[in-house]
Amino acid sequence: MGLIALWLWFAIVTGLVEAAGLELFQKINWANWAHTTHVSPKIFWVAPLWDIILFAPLTLLLIVVGRLMRNPLVIRVSVFLFALLMFYDWLALPERLVHRSAFILAAGLATVTFRTFTKHESLLLRFVNRTLPFLVAAVLVLGAGIEVSAWMLEKSALSKLPRASAGATNVVVIVVDTLRADHLTAYGYEKPTSPNIAEIAKEGVLFENAISTSSWTLPSHASLLSGRYSYEHGATDVKPGGVALDNRYPSLSEAFAQHGYRTGAFSGNYLYFSSNLGFGRGFIHFEDYFHSAFDGFTRTLYGRELARLFFNREKIRTLLIRLGIPSIDELQPSGPSSWMFRERAAEVNHEALNWIDRDSRPFFVFMNYFDVHRPYTTPPGYPRKFARLSTHGLYLQEFNSATPESRLVAYDECIGYVDDQIKAFLDELKRRGLDKRTLLVITSDHGDMMGEHGLYAHRNALYRQLIHVPLIFWQPERIPIGVRIKTPASIASIASTVGDMLGFGEKEEFPSPSLIPLWTAKQPIDSWPHPLSEIAHLPHESRNSPSRYGAMTSLVTPQYHYIFHEKFGAELFDWIRDPDEKTSLLKTREGQIAAAALANEIKVRMSPPQ
Repeated sequence: MGLIALWLWFAIVTGLVEAAGLELFQKINWANWAHTTHVSPKIFWVAPLWDIILFAPLTLLLIVVGRLMRNPLVIRVSVFLFALLMFYDWLALPERLVHRSAFILAAGLATVTFRTFTKHESLLLRFVNRTLPFLVAAVLVLGAGIEVSAWMLEKSALSKLPRASAGATNVVVIVVDTLRADHLTAYGYEKPTSPNIAEIAKEGVLFENAISTSSWTLPSHASLLSGRYSYEHGATDVKPGGVALDNRYPSLSEAFAQHGYRTGAFSGNYLYFSSNLGFGRGFIHFEDYFHSAFDGFTRTLYGRELARLFFNREKIRTLLIRLGIPSIDELQPSGPSSWMFRERAAEVNHEALNWIDRDSRPFFVFMNYFDVHRPYTTPPGYPRKFARLSTHGLYLQEFNSATPESRLVAYDECIGYVDDQIKAFLDELKRRGLDKRTLLVITSDHGDMMGEHGLYAHRNALYRQLIHVPLIFWQPERIPIGVRIKTPASIASIASTVGDMLGFGEKEEFPSPSLIPLWTAKQPIDSWPHPLSEIAHLPHESRNSPSRYGAMTSLVTPQYHYIFHEKFGAELFDWIRDPDEKTSLLKTREGQIAAAALANEIKVRMSPPQ
């Protein structure tokens, strides 16, 4: 009984302190957000539970050894080993020490604990036995309290909603993270990557030149929800305390709630679209972290260590998948000390549909699919459409050394998977009879570089491959069929467009112009505002990334794409004749005149109001 009490006591104390540390360090390490493990309050019961499970094999071994040897020293040895695990967990958690140093220091502290226990064994065992029930109760109360409070808060928020207008239209916004428009069938791509999205586009309105407000997730999502550009909403990176989007401007989700809508967000991108970054404002329900047991496991220190050492090996992954643990596929190493947890689009669909089914009130659902993001993997066993890959995609270690052709193939495979999941979600809406009462918006937050301009990934520049994204509006009997808009338009206008369609978007709330006139006007509107894109100075990007050396701003007109870098100066491309943006026109007289006019336009637009 003494061993079992020690096991539970050390595991629970380890987990509770670990949980507090994870909550604290994600705020302290805000400048290193991409390499920090992120959690929500659920960690206060998840971490103790997993540490109990992870300490169990050692406890079983000690019990067996104790019965075989009948040696009272086993209790003392167990204290040393449990203390070693506890102190190593706490010391390695901040990631300020290399693992070897953390282990050596933990061994020293465990030795001190062992000696103290040896001198006061009976006293300390009584202390463990007396405090253990309180620790167990604390975990149970925390777990129940966190889960019940979340349920009660959502229920309370629903009860306070005003009555929605009769026949209110549901709204679903699907953001396919990292999706380039030029790799979609509907946008003329030579491979049939996305036949389902193409069919949806044929039944609705497609914007041929939709432009994102930035080339990475955080500022783009802030624009999607606020209807404003980065220079206005200020969410250009994570700020001290781990906040990005503040409350200076209203959010689209808040507007929906004020008009009686249930609001739910479902995120596959836990790094930069999560509730704790400020995106939860206005959403009654937000699902980001801890969507599965495996996700919870890998947010604990020992869970991450085991995943790094064992679970990322292909043979082990394959075995676990065959044993019915497909969530192993969520694990994607993104660096030497950080972990990217990928929730598949199918699971995002499942979460959103389950939530939709809970209530009959109209809903606003905002979904982020993360499957097209590097390192470009599709679920195990998913049918391949374009090539035979050694795996179901490229794990990061393969991604970094892959050929451009392999990356393109893997990227297109991921688009094919997401295309199927969008169809699956829409089919479920139709099965529920919700399709005709639902406005569907499909877009992306940014694209990805595939070697153009010597760049890969994103968050590094503002070239067309990074900011040209899909934008489709679909609703039977309400949205025109088969309309294609050539006018460059910003995704910042999605909020005002949706509000305009539903009759509650105030100009002061979402100042970017509604896109409805572009599909109702009989003639192209020549005076339409040119889409603006921005990226802040990001000094920790790779050495060949322009954003490492200064902030950038760009403007897209029906002919030109003007890019200004605060250190390197300007570039101007004729994206109609030169869609790959290989030749800058700044050496020509025509280019210099156009660039000067666009530079002045940016200055005027971004100047504070007088």
